[in-house]
Amino acid sequence: MKIVTRLLLALLLVGFISCRDTKAEEEEAQKVVEQIEAVESEAEEISEKIEQEAGELEEALQELDSI
Repeated sequence: MKIVTRLLLALLLVGFISCRDTKAEEEEAQKVVEQIEAVESEAEEISEKIEQEAGELEEALQELDSI
């Protein structure tokens, strides 16, 4: 009976440790996802700004062509 009890306690301990490790990995993965989302957002803002400036440059070129 002592062997069974020790075995069960060992399994519970291993299970607890592995769950704790999983939580840490999930937190780290969440941080990485948040960083990726921030970079994507910044890239979209830069892309929109470039498109806007490209439109302004096209307008300026059209004005120069009409002269």
